[in-house]
Parts: sequence; C-alpha cells; structure tokens
Amino acid sequence: MIGSGRKELTPRLVTDFAALLGIDARDLAALTGVILCEVPPSPPPEAVDAAALLWEGRRLSAAQARHVSEIARSMRGDSRDAHLMELPRF
Repeated sequence: MIGSGRKELTPRLVTDFAALLGIDARDLAALTGVILCEVPPSPPPEAVDAAALLWEGRRLSAAQARHVSEIARSMRGDSRDAHLMELPRF
C-alpha cells in the first residue's frame, strides 16, 4: 500500500521496517526521505531474533513452511483448523 501511495510512510513504519530488515532506522529514514523527530531506540532482542528468523525463512519451500507452521501450531496447542494460513502450492 505504501508503494502504490495508498498509505503514507510514517516515522513509526520506518523504524518498524528497519527492525524487520535488520538495518539502522536512521539509514532507512535517510533512504526514504522520512524525517525522524527523535533518535529511535534499538529494537528489542525479540524483534532482532524475529527478523533473523523471518530472513532465514525465505529459503523454505512452501511444503517446509507449511510443516513449520504446523509444528508451531502444535507447540501452542492450537487445533490444526485454527487460523489456517493458506500457502501457495508449487
């Protein structure tokens, strides 16, 4: 939505995207032309770990991603039918 101009890129989104991408928010703000009113804090360790996990997940096949999703659901005690994520089948 940001790319199509339907949503504004805000300082908050810049800092969130920076944490997800694992780059400094000030660098991303400079690249996007968004002015940060204050120096953003470092992302919490959980966000850094989640970003690293998501980055590594890009290498999974659709079948592997489904398997990981099923394991995560079972670890949470969720039923198999709860919150099903439809992944493309290749």
